[in-house]
Amino acid sequence: MSAIQIKGRYAPSPTGPLHLGNLRTALLAWLQTRLAGGHFILRIEDLDLPRSRPEYIDEIIRDLRWLGLDWDEGPDAGGPNGPYLQSQRGELYENAFERLRAQGRLFPCYCSRKDIAHAASAPHGPAHSGIYPGTCRHFDGSGDTPKNRHAAWRYRTHANAIELRDEISAPLIQVMDTDVGDFVVRRADGIFAYQLAVAVDDALMGITDVLRGADLLDSTPRQLDLLQSLGLPLPRYWHVPLLHDAQGRRLAKRDGASGLAPLRARKITPQAVVGQLAASIGLLARAEPLSTTELLHSLDSAALRARLIAAATSPDSRHATLA
Repeated sequence: MSAIQIKGRYAPSPTGPLHLGNLRTALLAWLQTRLAGGHFILRIEDLDLPRSRPEYIDEIIRDLRWLGLDWDEGPDAGGPNGPYLQSQRGELYENAFERLRAQGRLFPCYCSRKDIAHAASAPHGPAHSGIYPGTCRHFDGSGDTPKNRHAAWRYRTHANAIELRDEISAPLIQVMDTDVGDFVVRRADGIFAYQLAVAVDDALMGITDVLRGADLLDSTPRQLDLLQSLGLPLPRYWHVPLLHDAQGRRLAKRDGASGLAPLRARKITPQAVVGQLAASIGLLARAEPLSTTELLHSLDSAALRARLIAAATSPDSRHATLA
């Protein structure tokens, strides 16, 4: 694949300010794309409108720009693959949904979480806890349905093995019906689920390389299965280690992980943050202030990949902290 074909992306959710772990992943995604001479896209994953806030979109863009990152396409830059807000891409997801439904790959599910938990605990429930037991598989969206319940729509998995050969993490193989089970692609409230939306977006935006956190590794075979069913191209995946705090806990918005605001209040420069983030995953031997451009010029694609692999396999790097 020639360098001009490379397309990467960063796709944050506007459910709060970006914390330092989010920013490190953004930096790594940008580095991977720019080192390959590629085209970088910013996409905002605001599909879950009840939890998303418009003011966070502005803050995300401001924080990424402050750090020194740029993009060729995005909500503020425009481009040929828009819209760049998932909340405005519903027609694209609807088209993919109908294609899957026409293939017989979708069925409506009326089960509550309590129903699923009860079925899973039964003597003849699924072998792996948490896997959907198939209660509603006989529904096709027509005929009699349970009263007073809105249906979620699930993707009907088969006994096919999906293999992910990640650029960073160890190979992963999942047998879809026994390791994953039928999964939701449209929620009961009508919102399309992450798995369908992200797969469609990456394909239609021409993304060749998806670099994101290792917490999403396990869900990737679902996206690969959807892409194959839709006849869409498969990207390469780079699942990188997460940033942890001083107690070894992964940073998370729901736990109130702080972002750039406290650092700005202390007059810490973007160069200092970039240096700390780079050192925390082994791109620098020690933290020292430098710009994103200086960091970019200090690496090549092979060196970046080698250092990310080392970080993924080293306990010290996997639990790296940011002072």
